[in-house]
Amino acid sequence: MSKRTYRQYCGLAAALDVVGQRWALLIVRDLIPGPRRFTDLFDGLPGISTDLLADRLRSLEAAGAVHQREVRTPAPANLYELTERGRELARMAGDLARWGGPLLPPVDAAGDRVVNARWTLTQRAGRYRGGFPDGDVHILLDQRDELTLSFGGDRARLAYGHQSADPIMVIEATTTAMLALVRGTPEDSADLGDDVIVAGRTDLLRQLFHALNS
Repeated sequence: MSKRTYRQYCGLAAALDVVGQRWALLIVRDLIPGPRRFTDLFDGLPGISTDLLADRLRSLEAAGAVHQREVRTPAPANLYELTERGRELARMAGDLARWGGPLLPPVDAAGDRVVNARWTLTQRAGRYRGGFPDGDVHILLDQRDELTLSFGGDRARLAYGHQSADPIMVIEATTTAMLALVRGTPEDSADLGDDVIVAGRTDLLRQLFHALNS
């Protein structure tokens, strides 16, 4: 594919030559929780083509934001992951996501937009500054996506998979229910009925989502 460029000798223009391309920052967003195979990225980005995904990955690799790593187990695969420059870019993308949050309509008015609570959880974890006990919270989202929120000091991180054998809490929820909790309403999971199942330290549920909102 031909690459568009601003052709300006300016750091901002050079950055936008890479991350200003459609889908580029969304690929970075989906690599924040951890490495992904090409097929994982493709499945998580509804609307992108395989050719365009490959092109954007090559561009991000050339910019030093992403690199490939070969693994042998559990099956041979190439994983894409963020480099240190990529993690720096991810932090800036988090600020941009926070800026764009108020532009979003209510979830029930999202129309044809794809809704996935993982994206919001990634953003909220990135801006966490303390208020929850250290440890892991396991999440099963939409009976499909296994995620872990890991807390330590004033830092939190969302990761793919279940990262520990002894989590503080386990939450099973639909995307709609999880977004209601992350946004601070209702006060607890009881109002969401069967859309939320909590095990472990259920007394910490309100504290968890208050910390993610602070």
